[in-house]
Amino acid sequence: MTEKIHIDVLTLDSVQCAACGYMMESIAALPPQIQTLIEYREWSVKTAEGVARFTALRGKVLPTICIEGDLVFQSIIPQYEELIDALAARAPGEAVRDRLLSLRDAGFDFDRIKENLEKAGAGRNTRTGK
Repeated sequence: MTEKIHIDVLTLDSVQCAACGYMMESIAALPPQIQTLIEYREWSVKTAEGVARFTALRGKVLPTICIEGDLVFQSIIPQYEELIDALAARAPGEAVRDRLLSLRDAGFDFDRIKENLEKAGAGRNTRTGK
């Protein structure tokens, strides 16, 4: 089985912060062929776990997309091609890199915003349980 590319999205709260929601959706709106190659999670600084992850990754600003531990898109929502190139540069092997680059022209699927955010788990990791 192919190793997946690990993505951390550092946010304030993807439900209440528009920029954070857009950042999460930029990952969730990737085509299904790319979704099989990645694994991602939102880390909200509203939780102790999120603050710990933000600190461990040495985050500076919100929102930020980290790919394989690298702070890649800090307060900048990436265009599709930029995101693909960043993923390909950090792919675990040539086969995954080549697959990503072959999908470079596919584009985001923004037609299903609600489903994308649900798939991304927007808000699931932003609550403190109170």
